[in-house]
Amino acid sequence: ELTVYLWLNPKFLHANSTSHTWPFSAIAELIDNAYDPDVNARQIWIDKTLIKDHICLTFTDDGRGMNLDKLHKMLSFGFSDKVAINGHVPVGLYGNGFKSGSMRLGKDAMVFTKNGDTFSVGVLSQSYLEAIKAENVIVPIINFNQKNILSSQKLSQNFQTSLKAILQYSLFSTEKELLTELEAISGKQGTKIIIWNIRQTNDGKPEFDFETDKYDFRIPEDILDENNESKKYKRQERKDQIVPDSDYSLRAYCSILYLKPRMQIVIRGKKVKTQLISRSLAHIEHDLYRPTFSLKNIKITFGFNCKIKEHYGIMMYHKNRLIKAYEKVGCQLRANNMGVGVIGVIACDFLKPTHNKQDFDYTNDYRLTIAALGQKLNDYWYEKKHKRNEENPESFILVEDEQNDPDQVWVQCDSCLKWRKLPDGITSDNLPDKWFCINNPDPQFRNCTVPEEPEDVFEFTPSYEKTYKKHTKRKIMFEAPSPSSKRLKVDEGRNLSTSANEEIVDCTTSGEDDLIILDERSTPRPKLSLDLSRVKVEQRESTDQTGFVTDDQYDSDVQVVTNSSEQKSSGTQTENSTVSVKEEVSSNNLNPGDNEEARNHPNSEGLEKNADNRSEQEQLKNDTFRCTVEERDRYKAKSELLQRQLERLEKQLAEQSTSHVKKETCHQRTSSEFVINGDQAEEVNHFCRLPTEEQTSRYELAIKEIKRLTEKCEALENLKTEFSTGEKSEPVIKGEEDELILQLDDMFRQLDGCTSERDQYKAEVENLQRETEAMKSQSENLSEEVKRLKDEAIKAQSNLSEDPSVILRALRINIGQLLLNIVPGLDLEQINYDSNVVDEILDQVLTANAS
Repeated sequence: ELTVYLWLNPKFLHANSTSHTWPFSAIAELIDNAYDPDVNARQIWIDKTLIKDHICLTFTDDGRGMNLDKLHKMLSFGFSDKVAINGHVPVGLYGNGFKSGSMRLGKDAMVFTKNGDTFSVGVLSQSYLEAIKAENVIVPIINFNQKNILSSQKLSQNFQTSLKAILQYSLFSTEKELLTELEAISGKQGTKIIIWNIRQTNDGKPEFDFETDKYDFRIPEDILDENNESKKYKRQERKDQIVPDSDYSLRAYCSILYLKPRMQIVIRGKKVKTQLISRSLAHIEHDLYRPTFSLKNIKITFGFNCKIKEHYGIMMYHKNRLIKAYEKVGCQLRANNMGVGVIGVIACDFLKPTHNKQDFDYTNDYRLTIAALGQKLNDYWYEKKHKRNEENPESFILVEDEQNDPDQVWVQCDSCLKWRKLPDGITSDNLPDKWFCINNPDPQFRNCTVPEEPEDVFEFTPSYEKTYKKHTKRKIMFEAPSPSSKRLKVDEGRNLSTSANEEIVDCTTSGEDDLIILDERSTPRPKLSLDLSRVKVEQRESTDQTGFVTDDQYDSDVQVVTNSSEQKSSGTQTENSTVSVKEEVSSNNLNPGDNEEARNHPNSEGLEKNADNRSEQEQLKNDTFRCTVEERDRYKAKSELLQRQLERLEKQLAEQSTSHVKKETCHQRTSSEFVINGDQAEEVNHFCRLPTEEQTSRYELAIKEIKRLTEKCEALENLKTEFSTGEKSEPVIKGEEDELILQLDDMFRQLDGCTSERDQYKAEVENLQRETEAMKSQSENLSEEVKRLKDEAIKAQSNLSEDPSVILRALRINIGQLLLNIVPGLDLEQINYDSNVVDEILDQVLTANAS
C-alpha cells in the first residue's frame, strides 16, 4: 500500500502570518502560549535586545518548558492537544499561534526550552529555508544535557545535521553560546523565544517604536495615520471615536488582554499593571443575557470608564482572552453623545473567534448577541440618566462628565497572583510597584493561602431595577394634557374638492372613521385660517403609548360648534372649507355661551379667504389626506389584529384559570368625555364652580381610582403573559417558587462557603505536604551527613592506628591509669600525654621501688 505524505511549502510561513494585520495580535499569540495551562507560566518577560548587530525580540517565561516531543509539535502545524486544568481553559484552538505570530514579527525564530534535565533548541527560519532552497518546511531541533552537547559518538545523523544547520544559520555559532542562552533561563524549567530579522517599514526602520518610551513597544504615529497608504497593516476600525492607547501601546494592550489576569507580563524590565477591568469601573451594574442557543444566562457588566470617558464600548472576551475592545453598540452608534463613557464587559465563550483572535465569525449568533448588548447598554444608560435626574434635577453636569472613582479597588499580589479588594479610600495610584498580601489592610485576606473573594452571582435577575421604563410608561399613560395641545381629526367622508360655498350637511363622523393627529407631532404648517364653524370639541382624557387616541376609548361623541373669531387652528392636513375638524381642548377652557354664539354666527369671512387659496393648496391637501388615510388604515388593521389576539388570550386564560385561579369580577376602566350639551354642560359648570379644595379632593380620588384600576389591569396583563409563555399562574405555586429560589440561593451561598473552606483546607494540606517533603528531604540529608561522618571517623581511626605517635600516646594513657593506683594524688587531667611527663613519673616510681 502506497502512503503519500503532504509537503508544506516554505512560502506558507509568510502567507500564514498575514492573518495578523495588527502586530500586537501576533505578540498576543506568543503570550497566550505562556498563559495556557500546559505551560502555566507565572511571568513572561518581553524585551528588545541586540545580538550581533541584529535587533531581536525576546519572549521568556518561567513555565513548565517542553521536552523534545512537545517542542516538535509546537514547531509543527495543527497539533493542539491542550485541555483545561483546574478550570484554567486554554486560549489556543488550532495549534497555529506560534507559527503565525512569530513569522508575522520577523523572518526567523529560535526556541530555547528547559524541562528538568532535558534542554532543547529548535529553529523556524525563513532565511534558512531560502538559503538551502528547500521545497518543504524543515525545522532543525537538537537536545542538550546539563553539561554539554550529547557525545558525538552517540549522535544520529539527523542530530548532527540539525546541529550544523543551527550553528551555521542562526545567531549562535558555537555550542558554548547555545548553552549560555539556556543558562539565562532561570530555574529548572522555562522557555525563551528569540525573533530576529524583524519586519521593517519602507524607510528601513523597525515596525515598532522603541525610542518614545523605553519601557514599551509602540506603533509609530506615521503608521497609525489613516492617510498613510504605505502602512503594512490595518489596525482595528475606530469610526468617530478617539483611538485608545491599547491600539498603539503594547503595555496598554497587555493591561486589558485578559479578563482575569493570572500571569504577570514584564515589558522591557517594567511590570505591566494589569487591570481587573470588570471590577475597575464606576457605577457597576450587572445584567443578564439568555441566548436562544444557550441554556445558561450570560452575565454582562456595565460601568463608566474612570480614566478617559472617550474610550467606551463593549469589551468582548473569549476564554478569558480579549477579542474585541471598545465595540460600540446601541445608542453609542448614534451621533448624539449617548452612551459616552459606558463600558460593557462580557465573556463570549459561546461565540467562535476568527483565525487571528481579533474578531468573531459574523454568524447569526453574533448578530443576535450584538443586538442584545445594544439593548442592555441602552437600559443601563437611560437608567443612570433617570436616576441622576431624580437625585439632582438642577445639575448641569452630565453623568459621564462626573469625576468618578472605581466602585472597588483591586490589586494583584506579586507572590501568589491572587486578586485582593482594598478598603474604601485607598486608590491604586498610592500602591507600591510590588504589592503582597501581607500589605493588605484587611486582616482576613492578609495571607497568600487564603482564597480570593468569590464574585457576586446573578444567575436569575439583573443587579438593578430598570425603573426608568416604569417611569416612562406612567408618564405616557397618566400625563395630563396641556391646554395648548390640540389634536385635529380629519373626516374621511369629506371630499377635498368640495366648493367652499357648499353647505356641509352632516358633521357627525363615526368613531371608526376618525383619524387623530397630534398637533405637536405634525410637520410645519402654512399659516391658513381654518373655519372652526364645524368643530367638534372633546374632553381629552388620555393617550396611549403610541401617541394617538381612537374614538373607541370614549363612551360618547358629541359635537359642539365654537366661535372661530376667538379660536383658530391650522394644519397641513386640513382646510376648513372642505374638511370637518375636531378640536380637543381642556374642559376648563370651555365656555357654554360660545356654543350658541357659534351656531348663530357662522364665519363666512374665513370661508372666502380660504376659497381664494384653495387652488394653491389642492395638491398638498390631496397628498396629505391620502397619507393620513393610509396611516389610519394601517393603525386600524393593527388595532383589530391586537384586539383579536387579546380576545383569544383572554378566552384561553379563562379556560385555564378555572382550575387554578379564583374567578373575580373586575370592572374595566372606561374613558368618557364631558358632553358640553344640556344637562351635562350644567354638570361641568357645577364642577367648575366648586371650591378649589373640593376640586382638588375629587381630582385626588379620581387619581387613586385610576391607580387602583391600573394595578388590576397590570395584574391581568401579567397573568396573560405568564399563560402565553407556558408559566403557572397560581399564587400558591408562585410562593413555592419564590421559596425554592430562596432555598436555592441559600444552597449556592453554602456551596460557595464550602468551596472556600475546601480550597483553604486543600491549601493547608498542600502546605503540610510541602513541609513534610522538606522535612523528609532534610532528614535524608542529615542521615547522609551522619553516615558520611561515621565513614570519615572510621577511616581516620584506621589511618591513625598505624601512626607511632598515636601508639605512644595510647601507651602513656594506659601507664597513667596504672600510676594512679600507686600515686593517688596524681591528676591525670593536668598531664600532657604528648610530652615526657608520664615517662619521668614512671622513672621516679621505679627508682623508689628499687631502693
